[in-house]
Amino acid sequence: MILKLLQSKQINYPSGSALEFYNDEFFVVGDDINYILCLDKAFHETRKIKLFEFDGIRIPKVDKPDLECATILNDILYILGSGSKMPQRGYVFTVNLKDNSTEKKSMHSFFSKIESQKIIQEINIEGLANYKDKLLFFNRGNTQESNHLIITSVGIFENSNTNNLSIIPIETGQLNGVNLGISDACIDEQNDLLFVTASAEDTNNAYDDGTILGSVIGIVPNFSTQLKEPCIKINQVIKLGEEHTIFSAQKIEAICITAQSENKYHLSLVADNDDGKSVLFDIKLTI
Repeated sequence: MILKLLQSKQINYPSGSALEFYNDEFFVVGDDINYILCLDKAFHETRKIKLFEFDGIRIPKVDKPDLECATILNDILYILGSGSKMPQRGYVFTVNLKDNSTEKKSMHSFFSKIESQKIIQEINIEGLANYKDKLLFFNRGNTQESNHLIITSVGIFENSNTNNLSIIPIETGQLNGVNLGISDACIDEQNDLLFVTASAEDTNNAYDDGTILGSVIGIVPNFSTQLKEPCIKINQVIKLGEEHTIFSAQKIEAICITAQSENKYHLSLVADNDDGKSVLFDIKLTI
């Protein structure tokens, strides 16, 4: 695999945690910010979409909705809280991209259903992707807990009280002696590839931040086959810090595909290093 850095840009927008690309526009979501930042393909600001009222720039950690992941279905942008603290982090925010209207819905029943399975000890959903008729939620692990994939139907955001739910562990391995925790995912259905971002963060729980030791891009070929296995294994890993020094100690939070031709992918990433700003990256990956 060959990775080439095309551009990077630090933006004055804190805590970038989710990133989507739609109709030539990026949607950057911060986990404690009350608006979505919209950018063109050159990472220039085009507009803002306000999600909710809050006086101030950043919502205090104890109260923040912790919006960690997003996906787009039928012109609707869905942005989900991590579920790591209830009730504050148990909501989904929707944006109709045709008219920018927004709505907030409770997902408490969904998170309760995950807890009732007694497979995941600490809920901390940081990745979200749609795949065929399913939604895939990626629960981030830490030094004490494994990563997990939660699979359910695309109608979960309309009816969060569902019994159609399964959970599969994901093996990511380690970086610098620390377990890699998944931070986001995207899927190329045509070539049956799953891309994930993951970071080595020295923390043993879903609430506290830890020292960032580096980030990776993981690739799962034949993803539809892997979904039938009792455990998904990410065997192809790109250690970003070894590819380019600009990625050293970066906490990559999200990934999206912006263009693809055969085995060449244009991917965009967002990093949040807990310093009040976010960094965007545009890369070309040849597989």
